[in-house]
Amino acid sequence: MRNKIGLALGAGSTKGFAHIGVLQVLEEAGIPIDMISGCSMGAIIGGIYSVGTDLNLLERFIKSIKLYDYLDVQLPPSGGLLKGDRLEGLVRTLTHNKTFAQTKTPFCCVAVDAETGKLDVLSEGPLHESIRASMSIPAFFEPVKLNGKTYIDGGVLERVPCKTLRDHGMDVVIGVDVGYHGDAKDISGMGAYALMNHTIAIMQWELTKYRRQEADIMLTPEVLFVQGRFQTDLAGATIEEGRCAAREALPAIQKLICS
Repeated sequence: MRNKIGLALGAGSTKGFAHIGVLQVLEEAGIPIDMISGCSMGAIIGGIYSVGTDLNLLERFIKSIKLYDYLDVQLPPSGGLLKGDRLEGLVRTLTHNKTFAQTKTPFCCVAVDAETGKLDVLSEGPLHESIRASMSIPAFFEPVKLNGKTYIDGGVLERVPCKTLRDHGMDVVIGVDVGYHGDAKDISGMGAYALMNHTIAIMQWELTKYRRQEADIMLTPEVLFVQGRFQTDLAGATIEEGRCAAREALPAIQKLICS
């Protein structure tokens, strides 16, 4: 009898396109995934995959789009510079307007209750609504009201939702972290926007480095060359880095399946 395998896909804006490459390699190698958890971009990719989306088709689509076309700026900002309706509409289309109960692979995502400061695991109702809550980066996207609560991006507390999979009974947890890993960085010449992003990344890392212990294997694709949150011109290279990280980890993953 094999172990139950959970895959946690972390936040990281368009660096999270690497998740597509990771999933491709795991699928090609026949690694069974019993549950996926996602945060922010990890929730987007995980949710799209959970409904049975062909990964090669998804890769081609991602390479063809300009994410800026799906950003709805609101001036003056009301809770966030971006409303989020257009991006949610895209997610609704790519998940075929399905609910969590209709997924082919069990899936959940995480978001933070902005009023209580607690992390909630979302696993009911339409996928696109919960995914929007999980991706609502503070100051960038307007907070989302869902089920009587106000949510912001889950990455504020748990960038890679590994513990969530443990709580759902997964024996083996594979995490994919595409964020900042605490390396020193030259900030001279950084503008206000870049410095804010870097500051957020530092805070997320301080929280994440303790949570990472929940994973049996943590993949860290080399994707920090992607600088913009909504940058898509490097999607191909980002996806390839995901493939590289997954291929490198395959022997260890295969050993854990039946250990």
